[in-house]
Amino acid sequence: MFRVLGALTGAGKPAPVSQEERTQKILEQAHDFEIALQAMDYVLDDHAEKGLKLLLNNERDDKDCTINVLARGVIEFLEATLGFEASVMKKAAETLSEAEQLSAKSRQQYQKSGLKTSSLYPPGTEYAVTYTEACLLHALLMLFSESMVESAKALFKLRRAYHMLQEILNDIKKAEAEKKSPMYAQKVNDSTASFISTETTFTSVDIPYKLTPEEQKDKDLLDLAEKIYSMREKRLSGAHIGNSPAIERLRTDLGLEALQKLPKNELESKYTRLSDNIDQNQATIDEFIHSGVNLCFGILQVVLSLIPPAIGAVLSVVGFHGSREEGLRMVWKSTKDRNIHGGIGLLALLFYYDGPFQFTDVDFDVPSADDNLKKIQSGEMDKPTLLHPGKILEHALLQARALFPNSALWLLQEARMLSSNGRLQDAVDLMDSIDVNKIEMKQVKALMIFDRAMTLVHLHQFERAAEDLLALIEINEWSHALYTYFAGCCYLENYRMCQLDLMDKEKMNYYKERATTLIFDAPKLVGKKKFMSKNLPLDRFMLRKVEQFKEFQASLETTDPLDSIGVSPVHELTYFYNGYNRMTRENLELSHKMLTEYHNPLIDAHDPDQELLKNLLTALTLRRLGNVEEGCKLLDEKVLPEIITLLPNGKIRYIRKTEDPWAYPSALYERALFTWKLKGLEGLEESKTWLVRAQDYADDYELSTRIGMKIKAAIDRLEDS
Repeated sequence: MFRVLGALTGAGKPAPVSQEERTQKILEQAHDFEIALQAMDYVLDDHAEKGLKLLLNNERDDKDCTINVLARGVIEFLEATLGFEASVMKKAAETLSEAEQLSAKSRQQYQKSGLKTSSLYPPGTEYAVTYTEACLLHALLMLFSESMVESAKALFKLRRAYHMLQEILNDIKKAEAEKKSPMYAQKVNDSTASFISTETTFTSVDIPYKLTPEEQKDKDLLDLAEKIYSMREKRLSGAHIGNSPAIERLRTDLGLEALQKLPKNELESKYTRLSDNIDQNQATIDEFIHSGVNLCFGILQVVLSLIPPAIGAVLSVVGFHGSREEGLRMVWKSTKDRNIHGGIGLLALLFYYDGPFQFTDVDFDVPSADDNLKKIQSGEMDKPTLLHPGKILEHALLQARALFPNSALWLLQEARMLSSNGRLQDAVDLMDSIDVNKIEMKQVKALMIFDRAMTLVHLHQFERAAEDLLALIEINEWSHALYTYFAGCCYLENYRMCQLDLMDKEKMNYYKERATTLIFDAPKLVGKKKFMSKNLPLDRFMLRKVEQFKEFQASLETTDPLDSIGVSPVHELTYFYNGYNRMTRENLELSHKMLTEYHNPLIDAHDPDQELLKNLLTALTLRRLGNVEEGCKLLDEKVLPEIITLLPNGKIRYIRKTEDPWAYPSALYERALFTWKLKGLEGLEESKTWLVRAQDYADDYELSTRIGMKIKAAIDRLEDS
């Protein structure tokens, strides 16, 4: 314990290092960091094995391997969090744990020797950043563990990372203040490291002091300094991982059509950078420190701010709270840097704004920042821009697509953005433009197929969606029961469309048989393939639904099990994946027709719980179709009286129900949206009231984390309005 504390605080007497040794070590360190940054970029271009091989080739017994191990841990972390497979997560956790220990040791060594590798920051700062990065990523993996002990340890890791990040951030603020002083320019001039050779004079920004006359003429040092400069130049232009400079592939529009029309540019410079804001004269170590702190501190604060109240109470042990606004602002800052931190930061932002759960619901529409790209380039982003970055986010994604043309991961992000913009068919066309079987990372392949299936569901192309869902059983280690049930629900919807003469009846019996088999056999797969030894919330949802169907079949005494399924279950699942916000008008009209015009024995029995579900989902389709008042009236008259009782004093009394636990807080959440759409800012306080009611309906219920995060994000958004 005391050794670890000593390592983190740098206790002990400094050991002197000669300038010749110091210069050599500083350049070797900058070279190793450039190698690590290159290796981590390989994984963002769907070449993880190339990245790992590069790290392996750079390992030597006589050198500090801290950054190598962290880079390997980051690659494994990305693989783990994309697929959540237990074996991959365990491997990543072990590597990140090793990176923590090595970082603490390296920081101590640099502090003791007084080895200052940056002109701005104290000795060992870079290893304080590697430590917090490893600590944060490791803690995030531990939070997914089924072990309460591991989860508790993760909270203390988060606290440790938080406090060290604060310490580094204070150093950064001091350095920024110093840079504004009149003496700073003179100080920089006095510490310029220039090499002198017969051909030229070369200045290295990676050495934070003047060289001795002997060092200025040292050819080996000059060669290494120039190599580092060249590596950085290639990385900043995107030409460092086997691709031509990224500027050649930079587009201004999303979609396959824009990609196919991309002109061949004649470049003025071999290594033209994507943005003028990328500083080629920033030392590699300084860049790593800045971007690493912005990414880690930013993500930490955003994650904490999204935690639902039920879990947030447990997290009070961590001893700090997250600011979503400040967190987003810091993550955006990290994206300005052309390195792995910028890449991970952009992935996090894309997940936040355009991911499958879309924490910022599009119906809480605030003024867009679509046409103001200068906001991210010129300085701090204001609140409206943080809430709705519009073209700023699109521009950042197109830069990533140009930088990593081989990566299905970034193509998937573009498809998600198209989908969130209502361009569903364009999203499918883009995903169809590559062969998923050639995607190197299995986890990305699974994500691509799942997202395509979801988009096809929103398009009501149910048969192909079902085929994609069933294909996932051969790829993913877990959730086989949900995929099977979901596929069955897709076939059921096609069967119902045949019954309503909305499609050719040639395969009607096939759809019926597949729906029956898959829906009612899905529970048999629960327990065989679990996530981290647990059944996922949607697996538990599926079990409850199938049990409901069986109970209805018994009470109705029907021989056809499909007659015991009331409200289309595929429309429930569509809600969980934000489908109604993504559908076109044509898709919404078809959903409305299926919800209101289809009949079978259970629907005609007018079961009150089935009626509640049908009316809730119908109200949503009406709102998205523009019939806001009609939808609100339906919700007020047919849904809310089943959930709450309005009291004379303006307060409410909850009617506790358990038949469909997700629906009741969701209905209250949707009522807040109706108020916002009808009244705008004048209905701000009323919308907040409905959201608080949604939040207070229950502490823990089926899908409570998913629904709770959505409610909390909406509350935060309105508070910023």
